[in-house]
Amino acid sequence: MRFAVAQPAGLRFAAQLLGKRPLFVCVIASTETALVPGISAAGASPELIPFTAAADAEVLAHGAARCITGVPSNPLGPPGPSIITLAALRLAGIPHLIVSAGCRITPDAPFLELGDRPGGLIAEGCAVPNALDLFNRGLELGAALGRENDYLILGESVPGGTTTALALLMALGIDAEGRVSSSLAGNPHLLKSRVARSALAHLDAEGRNDPLRAVATLGDPMQPAVAGLAMGAHSVACPVLLAGGSQMVAVLALIRSLCEKRGTLFEPDAIAVATTKWVIDDPTADVVGLVREVGPHPLLGSTLSFEASRYPALRRYEDFLVKEGVGAGGAAVAAALTAGIGAHTLREEIETIYAGLPTDVPRA
Repeated sequence: MRFAVAQPAGLRFAAQLLGKRPLFVCVIASTETALVPGISAAGASPELIPFTAAADAEVLAHGAARCITGVPSNPLGPPGPSIITLAALRLAGIPHLIVSAGCRITPDAPFLELGDRPGGLIAEGCAVPNALDLFNRGLELGAALGRENDYLILGESVPGGTTTALALLMALGIDAEGRVSSSLAGNPHLLKSRVARSALAHLDAEGRNDPLRAVATLGDPMQPAVAGLAMGAHSVACPVLLAGGSQMVAVLALIRSLCEKRGTLFEPDAIAVATTKWVIDDPTADVVGLVREVGPHPLLGSTLSFEASRYPALRRYEDFLVKEGVGAGGAAVAAALTAGIGAHTLREEIETIYAGLPTDVPRA
């Protein structure tokens, strides 16, 4: 495990979770922003992007998707990160819960619904009109889950979510342009900035002073739901691991902004971000720097690598063709903390899952 930001707090955070039993919560949602040409590769083709969130939920429930073949994949061949999460949860015996905050495609898997309205195109300035309701429902659910589990791992599947993350970070006063990651190998920073700036043009003075109003204007449904879950868990002294990269950094910024408005404090030891090495080392982004700017919270990193994998498609992760998603990095970190699952053992389980996928899933 790596401690990329706030190592002393990260060590304390990790120590309190050793051997503890978490619940993995994956919040799925859709945003029309994902359909902007060239903004997302969270699907083997543009036509399949709307199915990705539902398919990821199905992978966790059944071992493979049902609304598409196999698992969501990158257009250049690598399988999506849902197989990393699946392997980590299986090996460590960590249960999961799927929560829908507004998904265009309903998954063929058990899930709990916080909202049924997909996010709109942020450039139009009305992205999540039910943001406050999603936050309040998340707050209630987070407190309930926090009472029943040692800690919560909060992951996401939201195609287009790094662009909505950029817009939210900018709305919260963080200079994030050119610094968020992407599901695309060639990170389309200029396109993301153009879309985010179009969204920011709709944000009035009230929205700039109200974090949830900002989400309603230019965010996605996952953001207020996960912020509510995290703050609800914190209210009952349950630690929270935000499992993801740029999108969870934006959620962390939202949480800190909401806490400031409410006069509450989220201690550094109470919440951390956990992600993959492909996010931490991403040459096209600066997630480490963003976490440092958002606040004094730890950034934990999985050491999982596919350099030695026997499968060419998995080795392409090392080319940064796939970096994160479905809470992959956080699930890997939690597997290590909960059950001592090392990177080599995890990679072998991922390869076993990959080998069992339908034969028409790309292998090279």
